[in-house]
Amino acid sequence: MKTDIRQLEINQAIEILHFLSSYAFTPTPPLPEFDQYAERIRHRKGAEYFAFYENDQPVAISCATTPLIQNIRGMNFKMGGIANVATHPASRRKGYVRRLMHYMYRDFLEKDYAVSCLYPFKEAFYQKLGYIPLPQAKKITFNSQRLKPILDMNQTFSYELLSFYEGYSAFRDYLLDHQAKTHGMALFNISQPEAAKDHHAWLLFAKRDEQTIGVMNYVLKDQMMTQTLQAYDFLYSNTAGKYALLNWIARHIDQVEKVVLHLKTDILGENLFTDIRPEFEGIFVPAMARVIDFKQLNGLEIGNGVISIALKDPDCEWNTGIWQLSAENGVLDIIKAQKADCALTIHGLTALVYGVYDPEEFNLRGWGTPNEKQQQILREMFPPLLPYLHAMY
Repeated sequence: MKTDIRQLEINQAIEILHFLSSYAFTPTPPLPEFDQYAERIRHRKGAEYFAFYENDQPVAISCATTPLIQNIRGMNFKMGGIANVATHPASRRKGYVRRLMHYMYRDFLEKDYAVSCLYPFKEAFYQKLGYIPLPQAKKITFNSQRLKPILDMNQTFSYELLSFYEGYSAFRDYLLDHQAKTHGMALFNISQPEAAKDHHAWLLFAKRDEQTIGVMNYVLKDQMMTQTLQAYDFLYSNTAGKYALLNWIARHIDQVEKVVLHLKTDILGENLFTDIRPEFEGIFVPAMARVIDFKQLNGLEIGNGVISIALKDPDCEWNTGIWQLSAENGVLDIIKAQKADCALTIHGLTALVYGVYDPEEFNLRGWGTPNEKQQQILREMFPPLLPYLHAMY
């Protein structure tokens, strides 16, 4: 049997995605209307597509999304997003996706991508490929009347309300500024104004002294006078920004009955205001992350300490080896070493970089062998954090 992997030009990718991706991830039949589907895919600027062929027939596909930039512990790194991974049922369980992923890892390496993130159909599958789950962003639902007291607060704001497409450029500028302060936040490296046309929503910019202090990307839906306000982005720069956005929502209490807010991982929905008593639900599925090129993280801002690790990464063999990690002034220095203090898999290393698992778990999960003293060193070098991916793809 002849098998090979090919990079696709856009029309080939659309043809293959239309069946394989739709069959795997949407209710079928029927398949989506082809022309509309094709237009949506063409709006993805910079995306690359790869297919696995079996006897010259495409049986599996994956997409390397438009290049992304991700904030990791205050520094920006190139990130490879992976999406639309699907295999024809007749060709599943043959290891084709693993081979596709290995192909993409090497492509990422050649393009100097330090890390990769994806939204998995099954976490256990991608964990075998070196990924670890990140915290899941949440949405909260509550009654708008809970915000009525905010209208009596003595605060002065100004607002600008635009369609999502009209405000996209200013929205992206705000996101870029917000990213600089948000661990784990990833944004597309290429602006996507054409894709913005497909998102029918309002963009609210809350301002004080002509500076944007909060942004909300939202829609109004359901029946007249009992509408639902659903905000896909509820982002603010400071306390004033938070209350400016809540004040805007409170102005709708005679129009809107239910409020649904999508929140960053570090926002406690139950503490947004008094007595809102929200219901919580996860947004989509938890994202997953993995380090692609460990050496690219040289210079990462971390805590002080020194430790040598034997790193094991069977899927990205260039990471495998004995490395000394040191930081005297809060800056990571990675050099080759002769002897390891402990062993880590790529999962353990990734967990440290993103700050989402305590080193004490590594022995139980099979992610490494640090003893209690070494765990404390790793804990001090890589303090816990809550990453917020933001980008959806």
